[in-house]
Amino acid sequence: MKKLSHYLNIQRAQHPQIVNWRENSINDFLFYSYRSTDYDRETYPARLHYHDYYELVIVLSGKIRYLCGSHSYQPQKGDIILIPPRTLHMSMIDEETTRYTRHVFYLYPNAFDAHDCAALADFLRNQPPHQYLITLPPEAQQELFSLLPRLDQALAQEDSPLDRALALGYILQIFYLLNKKSRADAPADSLLPPNVVEIQRYLDTHFAEITSVAQVAEHFYYSREYLSRLFKQYFHTSVGDYLLKRRVACSQSLIAQGTPLLDACFLSGFTNASTFIRSFRTITGMTPSQYRAMLQEKRKD
Repeated sequence: MKKLSHYLNIQRAQHPQIVNWRENSINDFLFYSYRSTDYDRETYPARLHYHDYYELVIVLSGKIRYLCGSHSYQPQKGDIILIPPRTLHMSMIDEETTRYTRHVFYLYPNAFDAHDCAALADFLRNQPPHQYLITLPPEAQQELFSLLPRLDQALAQEDSPLDRALALGYILQIFYLLNKKSRADAPADSLLPPNVVEIQRYLDTHFAEITSVAQVAEHFYYSREYLSRLFKQYFHTSVGDYLLKRRVACSQSLIAQGTPLLDACFLSGFTNASTFIRSFRTITGMTPSQYRAMLQEKRKD
């Protein structure tokens, strides 16, 4: 998972205090990590971003808030955050200090195809739109809490074929449980004011047409300075950076559909190829042509 490696390297470079992360590449389409980290408001890596794969976080502890699209969640122990591909999201600390402990899976929808278990990814696709928090019944939570330490223990052993097979067996059980028992019926709590939600929706709808932050401010009858300050207060990034990520995410989707690179460039809102290539590489760690080649290689696999 080349894009995943790029994202993790960025995190480590920006936050060298990150420790207690155990990371395991299960196959080319599935990555698992156990993470337990002490954070404060200064060190927490609150950063708006997206992936082209699913991110599934099983929360064990920590006062953390997730912002996914325009929805906000404060997950409790045993809750699951499921973020689909190309969804702009971020997490942030919800008090002065906290220890954030979680199990994280990054995966593509075909992660289980090679094991003749493609149905295990069905619940990823079947989640209701814009519903990012999943809950399990108490008995299913207990079963999950039993499987996760066994998975960790199997991955901590010497890397022998038997240990890898045992770890894979636990992962298959975990995703079987999620398919059978998960329900996405937990409502989001409110964090964003209505005017901020309206700004975000405008950006999401018109990102390919917007030419400047001033244009957005004028639409809402705000000053450029006020709109920029308001947006950064809630999204921890600038309007320009948000637009850039939306455009690159759109271009990735178009490339995945087979759109020629130059068409993907202009359809997603870029005005020239050089800016498109530079922006794409900054966010994804590869050029558009390299990304297309990676997708073609995946399809062959």
